Amino acid sequence: MTQTNLQAENGTSENGAGAPIAQSAESLKNVLESLIFVSSSPVSAKRLARAARSTLAEVQPLLDQLVADYAHRGVHLYYVAGGYQFRSARESADFVKTLVAPKPVRLSRAQLETLAIVAYRQPLTRPEVDDVRGVDSGSSLKMLAERGLVKILGRKDEPGRPLVYGTSPLFLEFFGLSGLQDLPTLQEFSDLSDEHRALFEEKTGESIDIAAAEIAAAEAMEEAEEELLAQEEAAMAAAEAQAAGDEEDQDDEDDEDDEDDE
Repeated sequence: MTQTNLQAENGTSENGAGAPIAQSAESLKNVLESLIFVSSSPVSAKRLARAARSTLAEVQPLLDQLVADYAHRGVHLYYVAGGYQFRSARESADFVKTLVAPKPVRLSRAQLETLAIVAYRQPLTRPEVDDVRGVDSGSSLKMLAERGLVKILGRKDEPGRPLVYGTSPLFLEFFGLSGLQDLPTLQEFSDLSDEHRALFEEKTGESIDIAAAEIAAAEAMEEAEEELLAQEEAAMAAAEAQAAGDEEDQDDEDDEDDEDDE
């Protein structure tokens, strides 16, 4: 008896899931609803198909139906961090908070800056984060890693083999993003609605001051330009010094040649 036949006889497939079971669309839809409900984190469509002993082609349309079914209820089915998860409706947030009252994750301004840099510039190393911020970011990166918002992606192929950082799936789940492509641009950030600003403040414990952010961005740009100008001036001075040294060496050699001729 082959391995495939043995798995079929035991009711399991090659990937460890149960063998495919013929079931109606409504029955499969109920199964998917149950699987998402009992999961504590977003579940991908592929994983749901495997758990429901079905195929992705059968599962995906039913997931779309479930999203539509819950669109006008107190609980919505969201697609976040590459998977599906039930969450309370955003418009009910104020009422939910009075009952649950979760302690918000407090991020310091340094941690928020570090997280933003990693999110928009990943993959990058700690020295690269330090260069952007202008200060040491070691403690912020450590805290963000402990909270699961950033993770180590590997090591960079350069002297010292520094660690390379990037955001984690929890980062997407925490901010309600389906992927990094959903990160807002600076213009979108400036145009945030009151609802989204309130959501940001609830999640991070920090208020959004657009004017201050724009001033800080302008100051950072000015500092970067000054630093670049200083580097260019230093390079030009070094080149001039080198040229002067070469010219002096050449004069010394000419003097020595003259003495030899005499």
